[in-house]
Amino acid sequence: MMGGSCALDLGVLLGAAVLAVLVSPPEVLGVEEPPEHFLFQRKSECHFSASSNGTLQRIRLLQRDFWGRQELLYFDSDQRRFVAVAELGKRQAEAWNKDKNVLSRYRANVEHFCRHNYGIYEGFSSRRKIQPKVKITPTEDDSSLHNTLLICTVASFFPPKIEIKWFRNRKEETRVWTTDVTRNGDWTFQIQVMLETQPERGDVYACQVDHTSFEGPITVQWEPQLDSAKSKMWTGIVGMVLGLVFVATGLTLYLKKKKGRSIPQPAALIS
Repeated sequence: MMGGSCALDLGVLLGAAVLAVLVSPPEVLGVEEPPEHFLFQRKSECHFSASSNGTLQRIRLLQRDFWGRQELLYFDSDQRRFVAVAELGKRQAEAWNKDKNVLSRYRANVEHFCRHNYGIYEGFSSRRKIQPKVKITPTEDDSSLHNTLLICTVASFFPPKIEIKWFRNRKEETRVWTTDVTRNGDWTFQIQVMLETQPERGDVYACQVDHTSFEGPITVQWEPQLDSAKSKMWTGIVGMVLGLVFVATGLTLYLKKKKGRSIPQPAALIS
């Protein structure tokens, strides 16, 4: 009994000593202080390849390990093994590649994890279609040269694959500028395609958009406003303003004249 008790007390003392070492500050131990923030993370990526009709053709699984901001190693289902990225991950990659149980478990994740999740999200990701909204906005680029910048804005569409063309009098214009397809933050996208041109009388411009949500390409047309039409518009505006001025002036004179007219007084009674 006494011996057992002594062994237990010694074990407690050794445990306390180890604990003291573990919680001692770095400067006491004479080692470098660890960084304030550090993180180990594992990312699982499923890459799907599908045909034009949406049939799933290929699945690739990447399971990646990171320490801080550095990738150490990853499992690639195409290679069916672990691949070291950093020197720190070489020993672990070699050990896992020699373990048949680990390899079989990771290889099985292609079906158990990736294909399973594809069936859940396929309707939202690959089959989801939202028709784009198309609008043409003209802006004068250089009034001295009579240049006009036509902006075709295509917004709120999904999926992101889209084809946009500019036409002038049914002839395709190739000198265009295109922005990148950008995310709207609501699972839709937008893009702008710009055309710099010098509109002439009778020109018809068209922005053609081809998207999987349409049965076929759709077009939005724009025709330049002719100078004669602009002149008629300004003539009408000026005439209307002058008419209002004359009406206001006449009404003012009438009210003044009516206010200044003397009111006849009743005749005095004769006693």
